[in-house]
Amino acid sequence: MNEEHYHLVWMIYLGAAAVSFIAGWWLTRRWYTWISYPLRAVAFAVLFTPWGVMQTDPHKAPAWAITAFDGLIVTDGEPLRAGAPLLAAIIIALIVATLLWGSRLYVLSRRPVVEQTDATEGQHEHE
Repeated sequence: MNEEHYHLVWMIYLGAAAVSFIAGWWLTRRWYTWISYPLRAVAFAVLFTPWGVMQTDPHKAPAWAITAFDGLIVTDGEPLRAGAPLLAAIIIALIVATLLWGSRLYVLSRRPVVEQTDATEGQHEHE
């Protein structure tokens, strides 16, 4: 594969991964944040973590694909060659998601509570 095709394939993959990630974000928008934040973080880490195809080759590929290829197809493959960095990226993404979820809870807990007045309660009884 020449350099031009390599970059073209990466652009296609990144576009498809971005569309998949945005679709997943949209599908989980109404879920509880303690479920959606970690799922989004893991999806981001899995889709966008690159790793070297071979140790001597400068070309990269998605780490999940290299892990699957090394683990399922290559006879003497080492799935941890790309699997360990992928696992590290997932753990870091989960830590970031936990921090974001905690900061969201903190901000929501600091909001003043809005009390209903008698005028607004009466309006709902007549509808």
